Parts: sequence; C-alpha cells; structure tokens
Amino acid sequence: MPIFRKGEEFNYGVEFVLLIAFDKNSLGGHAEDAMAALVKLTTQFPSLIVQATKGSNFNANNMEYTHGVVIRFRSSEAYEIFLKSSDYNYIWGSKIQPITEKAISVHFSVDPVGTELM
Repeated sequence: MPIFRKGEEFNYGVEFVLLIAFDKNSLGGHAEDAMAALVKLTTQFPSLIVQATKGSNFNANNMEYTHGVVIRFRSSEAYEIFLKSSDYNYIWGSKIQPITEKAISVHFSVDPVGTELM
C-alpha cells in the first residue's frame, strides 16, 4: 500500500526511481515476489521514507521495462542509509538481481516549486 503525501514532510527530500526489466520466465511469480519484498522492506523504514509506490508497466507500446518503483526519502542521508542497508542489499542481491535483465535508477533532490497546490 503506498504511503502518500505526509504533509510538509513531502516538500523536500530525495526521489528514487527504479525501472526494472525482469526476465520473461519470472513474470507473475518470482518478479511479483521480489517487488513485494522490496515494498515490504520500505515499510520497515518509516523514519527514512515518506512515500513508496511500485507497479508493473501496462503500456503495451513500450515494454522495455516491466516494473517500476518510486521511493521518496526524507533526505539524501536517508537515501544513503537505505541503499547501504544490509536488508536492501540482501533483497536486491537474492531476489531482484538474479531475475533482472536490466535496470536503471535515477535519484534527484526535491524542492517545492511555487506555493500553490496543483
């Protein structure tokens, strides 16, 4: 379940976007288990994470990546702590990486733009 917009805490931080192309043999089974493990892990770090969302690609015109994850961290320090944690590295190395054809990730700092709600 996504954690969404925790008030002022959502205005700043680091956005982490991860796109994954799971191998076709893992889709539906191992891939979904791997994604569920990653999301479960994010719920164990409420002091670091403001929002976590995952999903599968439903765009039939562009299936280069099969799944995506977006995680909003409270700070760059929180981002570093999470990615260096043994739990994240265990899930990445044992559940995600073995069934991944390719992955791309980006992270960027988030600052509010303007004062009006969109």
